Amino acid sequence: MGIETRLILISPDSDVTPAQLKTRILAILSDTDRAGEIRVKETCFGALIEGEAEDLKRILDEVREMDRNGIYSKPRGFPIGDPRICRATRRGGPRPGFHQLELEYMLLPKVREALDEIGRR
Repeated sequence: MGIETRLILISPDSDVTPAQLKTRILAILSDTDRAGEIRVKETCFGALIEGEAEDLKRILDEVREMDRNGIYSKPRGFPIGDPRICRATRRGGPRPGFHQLELEYMLLPKVREALDEIGRR
């Protein structure tokens, strides 16, 4: 399937922290022989993971169990550490897409509310 980079977002109303998310991902990776092929980076919104798409799907399915309606994922257009969006090489300022991500992040409690309502039916 190919290498993919995904952003895992934790809803701001979740009890799960980015550190807990990263720890869980690393625990999942310790149980596999492909651990060296997956990159993980903790962020203020959750984490970035990079690797084969099918491996990432398995990881995402497991970490979502930490907070079923409070952990979300979306593809990221740049690999982890890409100098094109690194603030150091761009001389500071927000990364491209940051403001859109921030808006999406703030809407996640509403998404949780809708998913919880669907689950009650």
